Parts: sequence; C-alpha cells; structure tokens
Amino acid sequence: MRQPRRPRAAGRPGWWSPERSFREVLLALAATPGPLPAATAARLAQGLAPADLLRPDSPEPGEVAARLDALGQRFLLPGDPGWPLAATPPEPPCAWLFVAGAFPPGPTGSVAVVGGRRASPLRLAAARSLGAGLAGAGRCVVSGGATGIDAAAHAGALDAGGPTPTPTPTPTVAVLGCGLDIAYPRANAALFRRILDAGGALAGEHPPGDRPRAAHFPTRNRLIAALAEAVVVVEAAGRSGSLITARAAGGRGGGRLLAVPGAPWDPGAAGCNDLIRDGATLVRGLDDVLEELDLPVGGSAGGLPRRRWPPRAGRAARVVLDMLVDGQVMGAARLAALTGLPPASLAAAVVELELAGFVRRLAGGLQAVALPLDP
Repeated sequence: MRQPRRPRAAGRPGWWSPERSFREVLLALAATPGPLPAATAARLAQGLAPADLLRPDSPEPGEVAARLDALGQRFLLPGDPGWPLAATPPEPPCAWLFVAGAFPPGPTGSVAVVGGRRASPLRLAAARSLGAGLAGAGRCVVSGGATGIDAAAHAGALDAGGPTPTPTPTPTVAVLGCGLDIAYPRANAALFRRILDAGGALAGEHPPGDRPRAAHFPTRNRLIAALAEAVVVVEAAGRSGSLITARAAGGRGGGRLLAVPGAPWDPGAAGCNDLIRDGATLVRGLDDVLEELDLPVGGSAGGLPRRRWPPRAGRAARVVLDMLVDGQVMGAARLAALTGLPPASLAAAVVELELAGFVRRLAGGLQAVALPLDP
C-alpha cells in the first residue's frame, strides 16, 4: 500500500525534500526571484538554514544547473576550488558567485579601476592607460562592466594582451549587477565577449535572467573592492557609486585606496579630491600605482626600463617620446618647437605618456622614465 506523502514545510517549493543536498538548496535559493543576494547572504550568516529561506517559487535546482551548463556558467560557493573571496570576505557577506570564463584570481594580484559612466575624455584616457599598464605589469584589472570608466579600464587591460614581461592569465574581471547572460549596458555586449575570448571573467551574485535594478549596484560594488588588493578611483562626483567601492576597500583594513586628482571646479573630481584629502594615495600616473603595490617602476640595467606601448596610443605621443629618449629634461616650448605639434595635441600626448608611465614632470619640464618594448 502506498504511503501518504509527508507534509511539506510551509513556504517551501514542491520539489523540496530533506534529501536535497546543501549545494542544491543553495543553487535554488540563489535563483529565487526577488530578494537581494546580499540580504539573503546576511540572513544565512546569522545562522538561518538555507531550506528555511526557500519560497514556493524557488526553482528546481536541476533546471537551474542545466541552464548554467547551457550558458557556460559556473556556480561557486565558499570553500570551492577557485572561490576568490576567502581572504577578503565582503560586508555584507557573499554566499555564492556565478562565474563565466576564468575563475577570478582574487585580491592578490588584482587591482580595481573604477569611476563614473559620464566621465570626461581625459579621465577615460586615464582609465584606459592605467588598465593597460596594470595588465602589462601582471595585474588583473577588476571593474564593474559599466559604460565610461569601467569600460575604458577593461578595454585597456585587453589592449595590453599578448606576451608581456609578467603576464597575467586573467587580464580583467567584470563584476555585473545582473545575470551574466544579460548584456547590460547593451553597448558593452562586444566588450563582454572580448573579455571572455581573452581569458577574462564575468562574475556576480545574480542568476541567469535576473534583470539589472538600481538596488543591485551598491552591493555589486562591495564585490569589486573585495576582489582587489587596491582600488583606483579615476573619476567620482560627490555622490558617485565609485565612492561605495572606495569605502568598501577602506573599510577592509588591508585594502589600498588611490585616486586621480582633479581641479576643484571639476564636478567629476570632487569625490577623488575628497578621498585624497582623507588619506587616499594621489595618482599622477601608472608609477604611483605600481609604487603603492610595491612593484618595480623603473631603473633597469642598461638604461631606461621597457614597457609595452599602448596599442591605441596616438602618433603624437610617440613623436613626443622620441624627443625624450636620451633622458634629458625638456620644457613644453622646446618640445613644441621640435615636434611641430599644436599646443592641444602636445598637451594630450603628454598626459597620455604620463598615465602610461613613460614620462614624468619635473620643475624644468618633462623627462622620459621608460621606453617602448618594441623598437
């Protein structure tokens, strides 16, 4: 005679049974629509059992796993091989990650480069140059996959692809505030494909199909900080989301915080200037970041050190550097006369070279501190 089915706990889905594994229950919980992942993780950290947080609409874990397999995504839990947050657990905590592509390498060897979506062309160039320089120095560049500074930093890291003196297997990681199968913003769809093709990673707490919501991004920013040993803020208005990332890095204790300064009247620099006033390291160029990370920034046997030349650097930048290869200090007027460049082009080239770590400003003018790897 068939035994009657055991009554199910109120609120749990029809597929649930005590025989379901811990991993299965967490996968279903991660894919349950509605609650913010960080809020669910906080409740789990308080000691609540994952099964007690399931809802009638929590999906069957086998179906979720099949969808992840079809999308080429993985579901990571603390303690799994490849879990990147063991050394720097964020606050609020993170109970799981969805990952596409490579495993995020974690904070050791990773630097976050962040800023606003509507940054100036100069700050976009700064983010791209810093991304390229950090990747060329063997660091993984972590950012949020948004338009503006994030996209420029990711693109710069990808620009530095190919053999480098200290290559990193994972050039960049984009931490998203939606399901990894959703290209948000749509303008960055090609960038996300390029990241995966280059051996990078997309990561986040949101299951496939989860649409972006405003509430997702502040909690996303804490993950960016937790995945990096240092956070470089390239652009931040007074109430920018980048400051959330910066505060998360500073609150971690060991996290290093750096910022690119700007004029007092530049609204996009207000947050950066505030961070520097409060103790963040001022970034004039790549070397300041490398020094903060205790990485070599110059001085090699036989002359100036060699760096990978940014693939998208303009012709004017190369013309200016060619005038400085002998190490002499040269003023702006002399450079203008020798290169024949208009003042605006010369100024842009100098900024490009500074941010890429090829020149420095001295009282008497400019001096080369590195040369391109290629002749």
